[in-house]
Amino acid sequence: MRALLITVFALSLMACSSLAPLTSTLDSDWNSYGLDRGVKGWSVESKEQITDLLDGTELKASNYDAYVSGYKKGLQEYCGQDAFELGTKGGVYTGVCDGIDKNFKYDYLRGYHSVADKM
Repeated sequence: MRALLITVFALSLMACSSLAPLTSTLDSDWNSYGLDRGVKGWSVESKEQITDLLDGTELKASNYDAYVSGYKKGLQEYCGQDAFELGTKGGVYTGVCDGIDKNFKYDYLRGYHSVADKM
């Protein structure tokens, strides 16, 4: 029962962290949202994708610019980690670092397969 509660709680936190700061018009909030997505290695959201989440609320250009700026900073951090280690830990990689570090995917797959081959 305890494990079930922990799982439900973790999933609810993940759901909350994947939503845009829908009610905020502060650039700093949008920058933090982008940073959070980048650090996690998630794909960047387009203006259209975010606008769809806003339920009719207008997305200010400065909010989106702040989001992209934060995302790029977070992505630099994500892509700066040891890709081999990410692979050995079973982390998910979706190709977001391919334009930053051409060896990231190779190192990630090498790490991923080093563990998978032992199973």
